[in-house]
Amino acid sequence: MINKIKNDILTPSQFIFTVLGTMLGLGILSLPNTLVKISQQDSWISTALGAVYPLYISLICIYVSKKYPNHNILFLSKKYFGNFLGSILNLLFLIQFTIYSFGVSSGYTNLTRVFTAEFLTPLKLIIVITTVCLYTASKGIQVIGKMCEIIFYITLPLIFLPLFALNKSSILNLLPIFGSGLSNILKGSIETVFSYTGIEVLFLIYPYINDKNKIKISSLKAVSLTAFIYIWIIFITIYYFSLDVTSKSLWPFLSASEIIDIPLINNFRYLFVLSWSFIILKTITIQYFIVVTILKDFMKKTNPKKIYFFIYPILICLPLFFTNEVMRRNFFGKVIPLTVIFSIIYVSSIALLVRIKG
Repeated sequence: MINKIKNDILTPSQFIFTVLGTMLGLGILSLPNTLVKISQQDSWISTALGAVYPLYISLICIYVSKKYPNHNILFLSKKYFGNFLGSILNLLFLIQFTIYSFGVSSGYTNLTRVFTAEFLTPLKLIIVITTVCLYTASKGIQVIGKMCEIIFYITLPLIFLPLFALNKSSILNLLPIFGSGLSNILKGSIETVFSYTGIEVLFLIYPYINDKNKIKISSLKAVSLTAFIYIWIIFITIYYFSLDVTSKSLWPFLSASEIIDIPLINNFRYLFVLSWSFIILKTITIQYFIVVTILKDFMKKTNPKKIYFFIYPILICLPLFFTNEVMRRNFFGKVIPLTVIFSIIYVSSIALLVRIKG
């Protein structure tokens, strides 16, 4: 059971933006590049269909939370599978979020070195990223929730700024609709599913919300808002750059920022990368918090500060193996599908046992 103290509660609004923060981060900057190679101009449709995954996860969470509003999945896993098997499943859940965390931190390091700080070594960047995010994570879920809410509103203009340059391209880049074929649209939707990973955080943070009656609506709002932003970014990127340019750029949505012409700002892309950094660092912070939360369940008698010090060097070393962006994407392209399959089986099994055993 979650023992909530003053800094361990989330308002429904903070809950929404925390959940959104786990899904919206680094991946959206590169997703158009991968997706247009599969579903072409219909990639935005694939993105909408891919939202079925976070919707399914959220519906399962809503059902489980009605039965156990104050217990997270770590408790339920041991309750229904027993201490031994439950602990193994929780360990796999821990590995999953550890993979997410160093995947994002290594990708962010690669992005930063290309666009803003090529003079810094990967090690120096990763040390800074890990230190800042781990320290913030140690402040508790309420601080994280407030941070996610503030960052969302501050960075929201970045997502919709392309609206002011619509006349610089043509809607023909998105035509014909359904021209890629139904099979390619469905294949693209599977690829999009992997970009929605992070939604699994729901099963660990719903006990923190201070109004349990708002778990359902807040979860659905988080999924809907995330899906809308993903669809918009895919749509506008293809609108501006067509399939050819989008498929050749590793970070196509970043390239879209170059179209924006703001007086007195010579290099808007540089400003865009710095601003988007807040979104990515927020994602890493949430993932670190989840990693520590799961570790606390395994190390109940250990001082939480010792856990942070224990994982600090690990979180620095792991991203160093993925400083090549192409290699990083190839690796996670093989691993993330496995984590998605595990998540579906894991949470579905919990829900089924809750249904059967009550």
